Amino acid sequence: MTPDTESILQQDAQLTRILWTDNAGLTRAKAVTRPSLPGALLRGVGMSMGQQALPMMVDSVVPESGLSAAGEVRLVPDMSSYVALPYAPGSAAMISDMRTLDGQPWAHCPRDFLRRQVAAAAQLGFTVMASFENEFYLFKDGEPLDSSPYGGLDGFSLSHAFALEVLAVLDAQHLTPEMYYPESGPGQQEISIVAAEGLAAADRQVLFKMAVTGVARRHGLRASFAAKPVKDGAGSGCHIHLSLWRKGENAFYDPQGELGLSITARQAIAGVLAHLPGLCALSVPSVNSYRRLLPGWWAGGYACWGLDNREASVRVASGHLLDGAGGNSTNFELKTCDASANPYLALGGLIACVLDGIERELDPGAPLDVPPGSLTDAERTELGIQRLPETLPEALAALETDQVLQAALGLDLARSFTAVRRAEATYFAAQDEETELNMHRFAY
Repeated sequence: MTPDTESILQQDAQLTRILWTDNAGLTRAKAVTRPSLPGALLRGVGMSMGQQALPMMVDSVVPESGLSAAGEVRLVPDMSSYVALPYAPGSAAMISDMRTLDGQPWAHCPRDFLRRQVAAAAQLGFTVMASFENEFYLFKDGEPLDSSPYGGLDGFSLSHAFALEVLAVLDAQHLTPEMYYPESGPGQQEISIVAAEGLAAADRQVLFKMAVTGVARRHGLRASFAAKPVKDGAGSGCHIHLSLWRKGENAFYDPQGELGLSITARQAIAGVLAHLPGLCALSVPSVNSYRRLLPGWWAGGYACWGLDNREASVRVASGHLLDGAGGNSTNFELKTCDASANPYLALGGLIACVLDGIERELDPGAPLDVPPGSLTDAERTELGIQRLPETLPEALAALETDQVLQAALGLDLARSFTAVRRAEATYFAAQDEETELNMHRFAY
C-alpha cells in the first residue's frame, strides 16, 4: 500500500532523508526532523540551483552549466518512495522531485527526465519494466575483503554476515533480491533484484546502493560501486535489464521470432545500437568508467548484440528460451552501464533510444555469437560493429551530436550534465592514475 501523509507522520523516524541524485551521479540528502516533516511533505525543502552543477571531486559550481548559487528549487518528496532505514535506526528516506517555486518540474531534474521518457513509451502503448544489476567491491581496512574467484566459497564465508543483513534490508524495503554471489574481482560481489516499472526501477537503484553502503559500514566494511576501484581487478558494471509490455503481455516476446524476439524487440535493440556512443555519456559517465570499458572485460566495449554474448554491449538473456519459461522473462541487458551513472539519466536515455528504434523501425542485423574483440578490424567493419568511446570526452562529444538524446534531455539538462562531466574529465586529465582511482573508489 502506498504511504500517505498520515501514515508517514505516524512512523517513529527521528530523521527523514530527502534524497536526490545529481549530474555527477552522487546521491545526496537533506534530513528533516520529525517536527519539520509535515512541512517538508507539503512544500518540500529548499535546494540551491547550483547543487545540480557540482562535479564529483569538489563542491564547486561549474560555471558552464548555466547554474549558479543564485536561485532555489524545492525538493518535493515522493511519499510512495518512503522507506525505513534498518541500517540507520531512527531514520527513514524518501526520493524527491526537483520543482520550481511555482510547483512545476524543474528542467534540470533527472527524475523528471525519466518520467517524461516513461510517458513517451506509454504514448506508444508500452509499459517499461527494468532492473539494475549491480556489481560492487567490499573493502576492509582499505584492502579488498577477499581474494576469492568468481563464485568462490571463501568469498561467501568472509561476506556471510554482511550478505545476510543486506538481503534482509532489501527485503524489508520491498526491493526483493533474487541472487547473490562473489564476483571475479577481489572482494567483488553481485546482487540482483527484481524488475519494476520505469520510474520505480531507478528509485530502487538509489535505495539499493544506500542499503549496501549502509550495511557495509555496520560491518566495518566499505562498499565501492566505482567502475574500476582496483586497478588490476575486474570492473564493476550496473547492467540495465529492460523489456516493454503492452496490455499485460511482454512485447519483446515472439515464439516464432529469431531467438524468441519480436519485431518490437529487434527494433528496440537497433535503436540502442544506433545511439550507444552518445548514450555512453549517460550510462558510463565517469572518467573511471573507461578503465572498465575495454574489450575482454565483459563490459560491452563494442556496439553489437547477441544471445548471452557477454562481450556485446546488448545481451539478450536466454531465460525465455528454457522449457516452460514462456515469454514473461524476455528482456535485453545493456552491459555498457556502471553505477557512476545517475540511474534516472541512464534509464531515461536508454528508453529514448529504444523508442527511436521502434518509431523508425530500425533493424539491428544478425546477432553476434562470438566476442567482438576476437574479430579483425575488417570483419567488424563489414558487420557494422563500431568501437564505443574510449574516453569520457569522446562520449560527451557523441552525446552533443545525438539529436534524439539532446531532444529527450532538453537544452537545460543537456547543458548542465555535459558541463559537470566535462569538468571532471578536465580535472582528472591533470591527475595521476592513483589519484583518479582513489577519488573514484568511494565516491560511488
